[in-house]
Amino acid sequence: MLSTKIEALITNKVSAHGPGVAIAIVKDGQTLYRQGHGLANLEWQIAITPATVFGLGSVTKPFTATAMVLLEQQGKLRLSDALQTYLPDYPAYEHEITLMHLLTHTSGIPNFITQPGFWKYHAYTNSLEDVIALFKDLPLDFEPGSAYSYSNSGYLLLGLIIEKLLDMDYGQALQHLIFEPLGMTHSCYMRSETIIPYRAGGYEREGGTYQNARGMSAETKHAAGALGSTLDDMLRWQQALRAGQLLDHAAQARMDTPLTLNNGRRENYGLGWAPGSYRGHAFRCHAGGVPGYSSFIGYFPQDDLTILLLSNLGSFDCAELARQITNLLLELPTPVYPTCEPAPERFTNMIGSYSGLFGTLKIHHQGSQLYLDGRVPQRFIPIDESSFYQANDPDVTLHFEDPDASGRYQRLRKIQPFFWFTVTRQ
Repeated sequence: MLSTKIEALITNKVSAHGPGVAIAIVKDGQTLYRQGHGLANLEWQIAITPATVFGLGSVTKPFTATAMVLLEQQGKLRLSDALQTYLPDYPAYEHEITLMHLLTHTSGIPNFITQPGFWKYHAYTNSLEDVIALFKDLPLDFEPGSAYSYSNSGYLLLGLIIEKLLDMDYGQALQHLIFEPLGMTHSCYMRSETIIPYRAGGYEREGGTYQNARGMSAETKHAAGALGSTLDDMLRWQQALRAGQLLDHAAQARMDTPLTLNNGRRENYGLGWAPGSYRGHAFRCHAGGVPGYSSFIGYFPQDDLTILLLSNLGSFDCAELARQITNLLLELPTPVYPTCEPAPERFTNMIGSYSGLFGTLKIHHQGSQLYLDGRVPQRFIPIDESSFYQANDPDVTLHFEDPDASGRYQRLRKIQPFFWFTVTRQ
C-alpha cells in the first residue's frame, strides 16, 4: 500500500516521541495520504494530526503575493507602480522600485535578517516599523531588476501596503481576502501571545536533545513569514488554486511565470511562487523555515500532484522528504548528463568562497575534480564548461556565472530539488 511505503520513508526521519510532520498527498483531486507523525507538544505528549496548526514560515509569501494580485484585480493598486505610490514616506532611490520588484525579490533592498546583530538584538521586536527601520536607509545591493536576491524585506513592505490599502492589519486582511472566502477556519496570523487552538509547539534540536524554539516575533516575520495553518486548510488552499476558485487560471499562470531580469536572464521565481522543473516535470513550490517550524508546498500541474508537509522542527528538511515522495509516486528516471572536460584554467576561475543568505559555499579542485567543501566534501562532475552535477546525487547541480574580465566567476548557483540559491564570490 502507498501509505506503508510513505511511512517507511518517514521512519528514519521522525521519532514517535519527538517533533514531527503532517503530510498530505493529493493526485487527480483525490487525497492519497493525509497523516500526522510525531508529537505536536512534547511536554504533554500530544500527537500531530491534520488539524494541528504549524507556522508556515516563508510559505506565507504565496499568500501575500495572492493578496496583492487580488487587490490589483479590485483596482486598488497596480503591480507596476512605484513603491512610494503607496508608501510616500519610504526613502527614494536613484532607480525606481516597483511592487513587482518587491514580489520577485529583484528590488535590491537588503534582506534585514542578514544584517549584523539582527538575530541577537532585533529578531524579537514587536513593531513592524522598527523592523523596516533596520533596512530602509541602507543602500541598495543592486539596481532594481538587474539581479535576483531573496529578501524578506520586500515582503514586509508589501504587507504594510496591504494594511494601508485595506485599513486593517495584515492578519485581518488575509482573513478577509483569502481565509474566509475559502473556509480556512484554522489559518491565522501567528502571534505568540494569541491563544491558537491546536497550535504545535515549535522545537529545535540542540546537542542531541530537543528544546523549545525561541521564535521570532510575528511582527518581525509579518507578511514574509508569520502565517500559521493546518494540513486540512492548506489542502483547501491548494484545491482552490487548482480549480481557479480564488484567482482564475490566467492570473495563477502569471504568478507561476519565472521572472525576467533587465538583461533578459530568467530566474526561478515568479510572484510568491518558485516555478521549476524536476526530472523534466514542471512544478511550482515554496518552502518555509523559521525557528521551530518548517514547511513545503509543491504542485506538479502535468501530473496533477500536490505534496504538502508541515513540521514543528525548525531543522526538518521538508523539501528533501517531498523529493523522496515524488520519486516514489512518479517513478521518474534519474537524470543523465553529457560528459565534458573543462580546460584546466576554468577550475582556477571557479575555486574560492561564495556567500549569501543561505550560507557560504567553498570550492576547491584536485586535478580535474571539483569539490564542495563540508563535513564530507562533495565531488562534482562536469556537465559543460561552467556546470557540474554531484557525483552521488545528480539532482544537485552547481552553475558558475558572471565571469569578470579575467574570467573569474563572480556568482555560484546551487540547484537541488525544490530549492536553489545563488551566492557571490567573497
